[in-house]
Amino acid sequence: MFKRILVLNCLYLLMAAAAAQAFTVTLNAAISGHDERQDAPSPCLQETAFLAGQDLPDTDLKVGGNAYGCDSEWAASFEFDLASLPLHETVVDAVLTVTKTGYADDAQGFFYLGAFYFPTTGTPIPVPRANLTPTTALDILYPPTTNTAMNFDVTAAVRDLVDGGTGRAGFLLAGVNSEAGYEDWISVGGAGSSQPPQLVITLTDVVADEASSWSRIKGLYR
Repeated sequence: MFKRILVLNCLYLLMAAAAAQAFTVTLNAAISGHDERQDAPSPCLQETAFLAGQDLPDTDLKVGGNAYGCDSEWAASFEFDLASLPLHETVVDAVLTVTKTGYADDAQGFFYLGAFYFPTTGTPIPVPRANLTPTTALDILYPPTTNTAMNFDVTAAVRDLVDGGTGRAGFLLAGVNSEAGYEDWISVGGAGSSQPPQLVITLTDVVADEASSWSRIKGLYR
């Protein structure tokens, strides 16, 4: 029994010696932009998709429904360069942080806001509105009434991208229950903002302690 306890203690020491060392990397968006999807009778456009991956210098990006002029809806998109991340690390956590900067003065109530992944191609690509549902969202939250940071959990998507060697991550913010014709938009900080979109990634690096190798620990109790 005593020997078994010693072995268990040895295993614990060995696992502790190889404990993962966590560190955080913060990435600013490489590009960011927003797109207006009009969905109204002629002479307004009838669009079924948002154009994601636009590179705009705007300070504020619009997300949500708009009833001014042609009925429309907005979505914001961001791309982050993952190539600068250290190699051979494990993604523990990834958070997309955007800051709410304003809202429609005559809003009919805020809407649930979803963060969605879109594949980056180097050029803007259409993202069908029909594909943006609660089941395809990486994370969903209800925007705060104050202009503060909003944090979306995008860990699963970033982990898959890093494990697959993909060098760029694309995320799109769109309303989950917002739609064209409703004045319920908010704005978030863009590239020109003092609080631009960021991707905060927590990584781990397993560092083994050579002095606490299994063979060395076994030798101490022989």
